[in-house]
Amino acid sequence: MSTARPPIPDPPHRGGCLCGAVRFSFNARPLAVNACHCRDCQHFTGATNFISVYVPREAFVHEKGEVDRYRKRADSGNESDYFRCANCGCRLWHEPLVTPQWTMVAAGTLDDPGWVVPTSHIWTARAMPCALVPPDVPAWEKGADRMELLRAFEKAYGR
Repeated sequence: MSTARPPIPDPPHRGGCLCGAVRFSFNARPLAVNACHCRDCQHFTGATNFISVYVPREAFVHEKGEVDRYRKRADSGNESDYFRCANCGCRLWHEPLVTPQWTMVAAGTLDDPGWVVPTSHIWTARAMPCALVPPDVPAWEKGADRMELLRAFEKAYGR
């Protein structure tokens, strides 16, 4: 059995926070869709994992609303700036310092997340027992080289 993947709609893709104060968009095809099961992502989301959509930073636009920025060092040693709505606290996107060409958008903040199905899973060694990691999707026990995540996306969706 293979993981079902709805087609990805044409850009632009839009999203925002829970209260509606912050809005963003990106006018590009995603580069990857990844589920991270690390403890940081579990804490940030209150869920089993965090699903992020990798987008080219130059295609990402913070359209409106005040955001708070928080810098965090991950277990990998890499730092990222995390952006949340200053009003409702909803986590919206993060920008890894090691990959300044990408923005990682929180999939659940998209206006239409119905097409989002992870093409990779990382930090599965820390996955909660109830987390679903399909056997036909590339997975790494720890972090992965981000280019591997992009290759997994291309393999799942093609160009």
